[in-house]
Amino acid sequence: MIPPDQEIYEVEKRIAERRHRVEAAARSAGRQALRTLGSPWVLAGAAALGFLAVGGVRRKHQHGPSVSRETKEKAKGGVIASLAMAGLTWFIKAQFGSPVAMAQYFLAKIRKEDHSQPSPLGDRARVTTRP
Repeated sequence: MIPPDQEIYEVEKRIAERRHRVEAAARSAGRQALRTLGSPWVLAGAAALGFLAVGGVRRKHQHGPSVSRETKEKAKGGVIASLAMAGLTWFIKAQFGSPVAMAQYFLAKIRKEDHSQPSPLGDRARVTTRP
């Protein structure tokens, strides 16, 4: 017969191992989903699907009220802006991993440039004396 403490230890160990496997599988699935959703082919496919859906709805309501030229121009601008934003987001994630990493990169560059400027004191160090 196994002592109760040893049995509890083994059960807790199995639970911990299963929890770690589930967490690892969830992280892996999440990374794969982000890679898949962030690929340019998926974005292009989603845009094409959206255009097809709008085209199908538009044909159904062909005899409905007409949309003004100004509204169409504004809509085109919105589409172009949203596609540009999606592309920019994809580029940032591909280059830096996240917007936060990009910000840290540029802050490090700015800080590095600030230190490269000569000091107004030159090579001398500021001396302070206490009374």
